[in-house]
Amino acid sequence: MTLFIVIVVGILLLIGLLALSTLLRPSDRVLRRVAGFYPGTMFCGDTRERVVALTIDDAPHPDVTPGILRELRANDVRATFFIIGENAKAHPELIQAIRADGHEIANHLFTDRISARLSDYEFVDELRRTDELIQPLGSPKFCRPGSGIFTPRLTRLIQENGYTPVAGTAYPVDLYTGIGITVTHFLRNLRPGAILVLHDGGSKRANNIRVIATLLPRIRERDYRMATLGELSRICGSC
Repeated sequence: MTLFIVIVVGILLLIGLLALSTLLRPSDRVLRRVAGFYPGTMFCGDTRERVVALTIDDAPHPDVTPGILRELRANDVRATFFIIGENAKAHPELIQAIRADGHEIANHLFTDRISARLSDYEFVDELRRTDELIQPLGSPKFCRPGSGIFTPRLTRLIQENGYTPVAGTAYPVDLYTGIGITVTHFLRNLRPGAILVLHDGGSKRANNIRVIATLLPRIRERDYRMATLGELSRICGSC
């Protein structure tokens, strides 16, 4: 019984820490200091214009992508979808649907793995295989490593292969937090040039359809407009 209580308390503490972390708002100074360790990586856009970019990782998936597209269409918003290559290979019709709605397509490697664990060869192979499938349009092309974990090595490999590395400004643990906490995290982190990171994926990510439906009108109420990463990069530098 004692061990059971310890386990329960540990789980509750973990949930509490996750909830707390999603409500925190790093200062612009902190963001710039972190970004300084990864030259050329986009953590946010350096602008005073009230514009933010919504990015969606782990796309596409038939359980979630159609709903995300529906809510983006209803709010007249264009987003940047970070595509997992094996998902694109399994569901080319969803890639076509994302493009048809005018959204931007970016590279999230071929498999849903922690990129920092891959060798140089494995990482570049996954990057290039996904590139061949999604054929991202325009310049620059964007890549976010698997799990969003950056190292100087991955940053270098991304840049050497013609991509711009993208991190983010607001990154809720949306697989583990509820709709309200996720929306609150994004709203607390609204600032000119912010890059918001949300997830597509299997049925466990279905709540993010409601997150988008709730979030976008509230962003508009705060007099911010939404842009793709490409649009954001064209109007400002990076920080």
